Amino acid sequence: MAQYDLILQGGEVIDPASGRRGRSDVAFLRGSIAAIEPAIPAAEAARVESAAGKIVVPGLIDMHTHLFDGVGESVNADEGCLARGATTGADAGSAGALLIEAFRRLTAGNRTRVLAWLNLSTIGQVDTRVGELMALPWVDVDAAVAAAQAYPDLIVGLKARLSTYAAGGSCKPALRLLREAADATKLPVMVHVGDTGEPLSEIFAFLSPGDVVSHILTGRKNGILQSDGKIIPDAFAARKRGILFDAARGRNHVSFPVMQAAVEQDLVPDVLSTDITRFTAADPSYGVCTLATQLMSFGVPLERVVAAMTANPAAAMHRDDLGRLAVGGVGDATVLDVEEGEFTLRDVDGRSRPADRRLVPTAVVKAGVYMALEVPPAA
Repeated sequence: MAQYDLILQGGEVIDPASGRRGRSDVAFLRGSIAAIEPAIPAAEAARVESAAGKIVVPGLIDMHTHLFDGVGESVNADEGCLARGATTGADAGSAGALLIEAFRRLTAGNRTRVLAWLNLSTIGQVDTRVGELMALPWVDVDAAVAAAQAYPDLIVGLKARLSTYAAGGSCKPALRLLREAADATKLPVMVHVGDTGEPLSEIFAFLSPGDVVSHILTGRKNGILQSDGKIIPDAFAARKRGILFDAARGRNHVSFPVMQAAVEQDLVPDVLSTDITRFTAADPSYGVCTLATQLMSFGVPLERVVAAMTANPAAAMHRDDLGRLAVGGVGDATVLDVEEGEFTLRDVDGRSRPADRRLVPTAVVKAGVYMALEVPPAA
């Protein structure tokens, strides 16, 4: 009788949470990781999948997504996350307090583990043409606090889009209410920046250690880059204070000049995420590894981008059970391949740059169940 349900055999394990790196086999049993050893006999498992020549990492986490399938611009979690290598997806504000129960019911049947950043606005992002923070009656602190308390296993934090098209000419009224809700719930906040009414220096003042600034590589107004190409000093001060930075490409928010400056001036994002919607999901090659590939093209090491897709987002959401490979722990893993070739990378404004390698997911293990992925052709 087989001792394990599955063995991933012969891969190079990279687990930033534990510091583990090297060739190992990973065995799974009843939805958990059962063993991580230099060599585990194939005869001990009901199923063996080769990871030779590949990299085995904790199940990737896409910390900024839109997964309220059928509502607004959201996508199906399994199509938007699992099929692109992420075993966990955290929706970033698609649902507010009045919609969170519907969100829970809708996403409960996904294989992907779905978490949520609760929108401070009760109406969430049902229609992004409507600025959900434009009218403050839609911002109900008491409702947000009650929802966070009612769904502790689902809600990991609070979300507010601060751009002028979502919050109006000034984001400070919404920020004050966001801070009030966060302090009452003891949860972190995620703020969407780029095209804000105020500069980042004024927004940082409302944030506490562990809060997340999303779209940190945006080329839009009031980003991190000054006209002289230098990153604003307040960004370094915010990081030193414990503020976390999320790349969150989306359809508008990763500029190669800003990415290059961030790498050269050592302000690489802590977290890589997609901000996936129907628009970006139309590209089958788009996923968290898209951002990893782009950062690697600027010289960021592989292990650092893996941390930004595993251990770092898990820590940001206070989910220490995720983003790691540990015996007895969650049976999630992603198998990655570093493909060599000639690739063309593009930012949101149409700039292109060449790359000689790309990082692609080739398989996932979710709760101990193996699923091969279709690797999209290179652009």
